[in-house]
Amino acid sequence: MRGRNNTPLPPSSTPKQKRSVTPSRPMRSDLEQFAEHCRAWYYQQDEDAGRLMTQTLATLPPSQRAPFARLQASIRSAYHASVNARRDAEFKAHLSATKPGGSLMPHSRADPRGPLAKKERYDRFDRFIRTWCTMGMPGTKPFFHGLWALMRLQVIPRDLGGAGPYRIEWEIDDAVFKESGGKDFMLEAIDVLKGVLGFEESATLSRSSSTNGPAQYTAFTALSPIHSRSQSQPLPSDSTAPMLMQKIPPISSRTQTKRPRAPSDPFVDTPTLSASYSSANTGLSTSSSSAVDEPITPTTPNAELDDLFARPAPAREFCDSDGYMRTWTAPDLPNPEFLSLLTLFPPFISRNTLPRFPVTRLSRRPADVEEGEAMETDRQEIKVGTGTMWLGTKQRTDGWQGGWWTRFKLWLARVFC
Repeated sequence: MRGRNNTPLPPSSTPKQKRSVTPSRPMRSDLEQFAEHCRAWYYQQDEDAGRLMTQTLATLPPSQRAPFARLQASIRSAYHASVNARRDAEFKAHLSATKPGGSLMPHSRADPRGPLAKKERYDRFDRFIRTWCTMGMPGTKPFFHGLWALMRLQVIPRDLGGAGPYRIEWEIDDAVFKESGGKDFMLEAIDVLKGVLGFEESATLSRSSSTNGPAQYTAFTALSPIHSRSQSQPLPSDSTAPMLMQKIPPISSRTQTKRPRAPSDPFVDTPTLSASYSSANTGLSTSSSSAVDEPITPTTPNAELDDLFARPAPAREFCDSDGYMRTWTAPDLPNPEFLSLLTLFPPFISRNTLPRFPVTRLSRRPADVEEGEAMETDRQEIKVGTGTMWLGTKQRTDGWQGGWWTRFKLWLARVFC
């Protein structure tokens, strides 16, 4: 009989090593069905599809949540790109179809300086102000603040910091029309500014730097309380697009410590992993407590599942349609009509501080035709409301100062105010 120290231990007493559980991969049919629910919810606002999409994400195990979240984010991005493309096409089509003063009645277009044309411009502008320039619509306030400042500076003499005989040029972002108050505001603003008042516009080649604000445009009606969380967020701006297009380091199938968890809201894009995080968390956890506490990291889907994520890829071509500036030239209206239109602005707009153009002693000469308007580099710009304003090279027609009574009232305001 062997000694006690040489006796081998029974197999049942040998300590067992913990094995990592390999997470199961989602079926391709489940992903395709989930993709159909996402498309029906985002593109058609199907309440049943949105409910199924929410329930699917809520009941998924952690090991299968990543492929579904990636698929939902891809469809959501494609939907936002299609909305932006459709909105940009409507903006450009309505802008090109509207001519300066072309929205007036035929008898008003025949005599744009006559009393009937002035009354129609006053009534249409009054309706536009009462509809969109209210305290309950903060998104349109910067636009109306800038419009009020433009009209106010047109009636101020040049030696007092106004425009005088020159027409002001106002450069603003196209997104101001498309995102301030929705589609109805966009169409009516173009119609009133260009078709009624007679603004002239021209696109500039400069890109916008103000498109990273929250978009106020809503293409559909309010969502039900069940899907209030699933209302999609706007697309990121052009300035952050290159960062999102960078290749994200693949997530290892092994357990990592302190990895960022996906947010509880499945309709918010998951944050990308930074380079500092991926380099600092390459080590493996060897302790048994961390292996038990840390949830299983989902595995990367196989090659056949990647086809589902590649479907919305052509939607990226829509990103070049946003973020351009446009120059609007003030209408050639006389001072009395400008003063009449200024009375329509509410007090929360007209009580704002009015900046002035820098006053120069040298008289400006009209720009030569061969010189071009773009050759003027010494323009003095001011910022008010939204966008940038400066004195253009176009001059107003004769009679812009109005009659003797208008000039007398402006003289009194100049002396006593």
